[in-house]
Amino acid sequence: MDSKKKKGGVLRKAKMPLVEKYLKGSKASIKGMHDKKMRAQLKEEEKDRKEFAERAAWRELLLPEESGYAEAEGMEKTYKFKQKDIADAVDIASAQKQFDLKLNDFGPYNVDYSRDGRHLLLGGQKGHLALMDWQTHRLMCEVHVNETVRSVRFLHVHNMFAVAQKQHVYIYDNVGSELHCLKNHKRVANMEYLPYHFLLVSAGIDGHLCYQDTSTGSIVADHNVRVGRLSCMAQNPQNAVVYLGHQNGVVSLWTPNSGKPQVKVLCHRATVTSVAVDRSGTYMATAGVDGKLRVWDVRTNKALHSYRTPQPARSLAISQRGLLAAGCNTDVQIYRDSLGQENTTPYLKHHFTGQHIRELKFCPYEDVLGVGHSGGFSSLLAPGKAQTLSDVLLLLMGVLSSSSTAAAASVADFQVKHTAPQEKLALE
Repeated sequence: MDSKKKKGGVLRKAKMPLVEKYLKGSKASIKGMHDKKMRAQLKEEEKDRKEFAERAAWRELLLPEESGYAEAEGMEKTYKFKQKDIADAVDIASAQKQFDLKLNDFGPYNVDYSRDGRHLLLGGQKGHLALMDWQTHRLMCEVHVNETVRSVRFLHVHNMFAVAQKQHVYIYDNVGSELHCLKNHKRVANMEYLPYHFLLVSAGIDGHLCYQDTSTGSIVADHNVRVGRLSCMAQNPQNAVVYLGHQNGVVSLWTPNSGKPQVKVLCHRATVTSVAVDRSGTYMATAGVDGKLRVWDVRTNKALHSYRTPQPARSLAISQRGLLAAGCNTDVQIYRDSLGQENTTPYLKHHFTGQHIRELKFCPYEDVLGVGHSGGFSSLLAPGKAQTLSDVLLLLMGVLSSSSTAAAASVADFQVKHTAPQEKLALE
């Protein structure tokens, strides 16, 4: 149906059936109202109500409800598709999102994407840090900290990121300058950032869980989990609960306002190697040294499915649309529709010859899976994994980027003691 029709020489919008679906409430009656100011205000509100409903209806028409997956014909299997085959079948812009960065000297690499999916952060175990706009392949900064790097995470904007180094956590800006040294975070093995609470959470090798407010610099909580070395860490995107994996096969759930775990779940008979929680906060995936990959219902803490991986999965990641990726030594396996129902057949596979996988990350709003391994970084195409980035969110991201300078100045008042910045060796 045409969105516009000509009537009396004037183009007017045709009424769409979907508009009625998004109209909230009834039209305010102004009949018999003598207050001119109130009448004008109600007319303006009614105009806005119709405009918002029309915009919502257009988004339902223009944004597809189902994402496009890779489909096989006949006896073909999608897990036999190579990355080259997928890149040849998609458009040029999508094909350019598949690339490899060969960094053999400083791996294995930890990876993280910014919240808008535009920027990529790499942290090599031997001290190499790199921040880049991966869509344009523009390097923003590259430094070497000359000590061990165990984890990297973006903060609320891409202009600042946290690095877990040998003894403490350091904060850097987007040009590689050291801003702060957080000495309360000692010998950190894993980190997570809670963007809606402005909390940086770190898990130490010795079993300490520390929450720090990045807006004020104050320590919100410092818990001793009392179960020995922590093997992995993840957050629930729905409620910001932190999930810790332990060497005894237990996954514990933590919040900053309690010194004891909210829940303990025995997930494996051996060390838990990775934990991931889906975007809705309903499903949890765990992997252990026993070679099992299990999917759990977070609401009941019961196991739903169990898969056998070729080798113990070192890293797990769940996409915005529920694709489950597992990094098993030198292989990446991606499962489709494997959370709510059992599906043992992989959707996609990829093998890295002689490169051991360190960390997997799905890029927000892009059909891309980032893989950090001992040979550098690889960006893999995973059709159907991303959620559409709406115009409203794009606008919000634009406002956020424009105010990044002011945000950096605000956080520069971080009320923590820090050491003097040391000289960094920039890698050519």
